Amino acid sequence: MFRGPFHSAALRGALWITLIALLATGAALTVQYVQTTRLLQERARALVDDETTSLIARYRYDGLAGVEAAIVRQQTLPRLNEFFYLLAAPDGTPIAGNLLGWPADVAVAGFHSFSTEVVNTRGLPTRRWVDARAVRLGGDFRLLVGSFADERASLRARYLASLFWSLLVTGVLGLALGWWYSQRALRFVDDVSDVGQRILAGRLSERVPVSDRGDEYDRLAATINGCFAEIERLIGSLRATTDGMAHDLKTPLTRIKARLELAELGGGDVPAEAIAQSRRDLDTLLDLIDGALGLARAEATATAGFAAVALDAVVADAIELYRPLAEDAGLALNAELAPAPVLGARSLLAQMVANLLDNAIKFTPAGGTVRVATAVADGRVRLTVADSGPGIPEDERAAVLARFHRLERDSGLPGSGVGLSVVAVAARVHGAALTLGDAGPGQGTGLCVEVVFPPPGTG
Repeated sequence: MFRGPFHSAALRGALWITLIALLATGAALTVQYVQTTRLLQERARALVDDETTSLIARYRYDGLAGVEAAIVRQQTLPRLNEFFYLLAAPDGTPIAGNLLGWPADVAVAGFHSFSTEVVNTRGLPTRRWVDARAVRLGGDFRLLVGSFADERASLRARYLASLFWSLLVTGVLGLALGWWYSQRALRFVDDVSDVGQRILAGRLSERVPVSDRGDEYDRLAATINGCFAEIERLIGSLRATTDGMAHDLKTPLTRIKARLELAELGGGDVPAEAIAQSRRDLDTLLDLIDGALGLARAEATATAGFAAVALDAVVADAIELYRPLAEDAGLALNAELAPAPVLGARSLLAQMVANLLDNAIKFTPAGGTVRVATAVADGRVRLTVADSGPGIPEDERAAVLARFHRLERDSGLPGSGVGLSVVAVAARVHGAALTLGDAGPGQGTGLCVEVVFPPPGTG
């Protein structure tokens, strides 16, 4: 299913997951075993200490005979906890109790754990594991009191068996689940790698598959697809810019070259009209270059530098700047400005508003009206610029947002065709929705441009 390196990576991933699971299982079982045996040992030691204390008290009152009698009596009583006793002479010879002899492992007084032979209820010797307290009595006599600790030995055997089977099951399941999970992760890597290779081959519309699980791989795939979409948009924009500039630069440069050649053939001074026409063509070239630079600056605007901006104040400044131009063109420039706080780049917002006003004034006939408004509804700031001009046909509205695109009817008017492109870039950078529509009743067939900004903090 996967290529060689991916296959080995899946195996390594499965082994690492299995190793971690084995270590966790072994550690958990070991901790449980140690805690349980420690609890059992402490309980046994406390019981042995209580029994030893009672026999020492009997020795103080009745001597060795009292201890011997107590041991014989204790051995005949039914007990919840099974004890053993040994009262021995200084040379280790048993006096009373159920041990066959003094254990060689017990050389000093204190608590000891060891394996020894004891006499069972049938009078037969049997080897048992015991926890015992050794005490020195007067005359170098010895007393050994203990309890049988076979349950700890049984617990140890059960622990080893449980550890073996737990590690075996964990290892098998860990390898299986680790292999499955690694394959799933590497399948995603494989998909991204294949899509990346196809994009490098020029198929910019390719995207990473996204399932309906909504897990971390789907979120990562959505992010990667967003990056691929942005790459496709930027490359498409670059191609459109290159094609548009090449087309728009060719005509004025050709005319300037023709005039220079005619002047050279005439052998005389260049006519003033030719100089004026060439100057206008050079102005057109400069407008194209300025437009391209403006677009580049708009594209480079980073959201990290955004700050709180009063959009209504930006619009008011632009209206003050363009009002004389509107009056010279015989237009009424009306404004309805409500407080409109947004998060953004003030310079880019000012350029966007200026381009909208410049377009509205340029394409609205004398006697018309340009209306500008800011408003807030549902936490969203809305900027509206409407005019009573000829408007833009519905099937052309998406195209005019492209770089250097101009309507055929406007080809004779000054301009570079990037005004609305800058507006579209500014809206996209600010996360705003840009719509072009009809101005509506009372505004002729004009154009209405709306820019709706997202609520603060969601852009």
